[in-house]
Amino acid sequence: MDPTENFHNIVASDDLTRARWEAVSDKVIADAQKLLGVTLDREEVTMLPSARLASLTDEPLPESYLSEVKQLEAVQKQMREQKLREALEQGEEEAHAELSRLPRHLRMARARDLGMTATPTDAPSSVADEATLLRRLLTLSPAERLAKARAWGIA
Repeated sequence: MDPTENFHNIVASDDLTRARWEAVSDKVIADAQKLLGVTLDREEVTMLPSARLASLTDEPLPESYLSEVKQLEAVQKQMREQKLREALEQGEEEAHAELSRLPRHLRMARARDLGMTATPTDAPSSVADEATLLRRLLTLSPAERLAKARAWGIA
């Protein structure tokens, strides 16, 4: 049996409790984003005893609710990824060494997971855009021309 199943049943059956739950969970989600830089959903907030208790009793959230948030597995994972990303951006050798041990495809997948890959540029949306890109290509060396054309999606 799911430990939060009873709570879900209570929230589903009572409009006042549902309204309190939505207010409490919105506050926890917003505070987690603002103070910790992590994203949560309502299901993860359900795992917090203080959030459930505040919803059921109409008491304010205790000061310690953020420590409960930090103990959630999903939050710990996001915080580890934030630290790794910061370490990589600052050029820390240990973080780079850890990633360099991975095969190329896993390294690239990890970079995507951390949001460190550059966003691809959009392909030209009109003939005029494509003509402008082609004129810019003519000013480059042949190797650069081919690389840029591939990056722009026109080769």
